Amino acid sequence: MMPVTLIDKKVAKQGYAFIHYGAAEECAECRLSKACVENLEAGRRYRVVAVREQSHECAVCGEAVVVEVEEAEVEAGIEKRKALIGATLAFSPVACDRVLCDNYIYCVPEGLKAGDRVVVSQTGGKLQCERGLALVKVALQRVTR
Repeated sequence: MMPVTLIDKKVAKQGYAFIHYGAAEECAECRLSKACVENLEAGRRYRVVAVREQSHECAVCGEAVVVEVEEAEVEAGIEKRKALIGATLAFSPVACDRVLCDNYIYCVPEGLKAGDRVVVSQTGGKLQCERGLALVKVALQRVTR
């Protein structure tokens, strides 16, 4: 069964992806908090797979709509030798402090944590690493079972 949560009506569309950052202060007093923010894990990327008709007033976003979500793939940069479609590996972000590099968002992607078991679901092109590392852009799906 897919997790259910509430999101802003303006973005409640099938395919919309977001990072869940945890509950806002206002959520502590909300009667729907358990069904809304406690169904999701903070720091993970989710994608809306179905939009339901129910909506509720929300102290954070105004009108919130009930949606079904699944954990989404995360684009990342990994070593070329590990970039094999179907390969299962322990995710390890690239040790890099060059936050202004165009590839930093792939080397240290939001939605994954070091040690997560992931499957390489897609491979893309080579990333031009300022440090000379042989990196490839991939889509990774976290394995939760």
